[in-house]
Amino acid sequence: MTGRAPAGPSLSIVLPCLDEAERLPGTLAAYLAHFPPDRAEVELVVVDDGSTDGTTAIADQVAAADPRVRVLRTTRNHGKGYAVRTGIRAAQGELVVFTDADGSYGPEQLERVVAALDRAPVAIGARLGGRAGAGSPLRRLASRVFNQVMRLLLGLPFHDTQCGLKGFRRGAAEATFRRARVDGFAFDAEALWIARRLGIEVVEVPVRAEERQGSTVHLGGDALRMVADVWKVRRAAARGVYDETPVRDPAG
Repeated sequence: MTGRAPAGPSLSIVLPCLDEAERLPGTLAAYLAHFPPDRAEVELVVVDDGSTDGTTAIADQVAAADPRVRVLRTTRNHGKGYAVRTGIRAAQGELVVFTDADGSYGPEQLERVVAALDRAPVAIGARLGGRAGAGSPLRRLASRVFNQVMRLLLGLPFHDTQCGLKGFRRGAAEATFRRARVDGFAFDAEALWIARRLGIEVVEVPVRAEERQGSTVHLGGDALRMVADVWKVRRAAARGVYDETPVRDPAG
């Protein structure tokens, strides 16, 4: 993370993006309307991870009209994990929350996670109940299966490792994400594993996800890559990689 100016925001909302030109404007509008303009302590950090559909131009237009929005971009697509790390390191808030740019989690759901940071350094959304997540039945089944894989391979006790809504106090975010290595979709599980390894308390918060069309997640290939990434986490942990002095990603 970069140093925070004295008058910086108390809450940073990180939105990782890949080809979100159609859905990002609605998400930004919802969040900017939820937080009044005079709440200068809130910032939205949009991270464009190599989009090719004009996402950056749209985000820049919003940022030009509202100083609460900042836009970061990478030179090429690295993966959601890389985009989230980039945003968190640039965040200036004492609390940092990342969420999906497609608007699956509205401001009210984010506020639930923020409130939970009063009682723990890390608060993560959990899509509990009869409808455990947005999307088709196949996608929800895949999410449940992947979560079971996380529990088995990494020993994570959480109900929903892949919920796209997670919050951190600043110190917990710094300690966790400066050690994180996974660039792809398994970065959530890695971050939670690191937090537990560091003895950082994590609480789950029931949230509701709204279904959004046009997901960039591909069940087959992405699921296999996620499992492969988790296996790499296990092997790296066995070699003591996460105990070494963390090195920041090069500018991307």
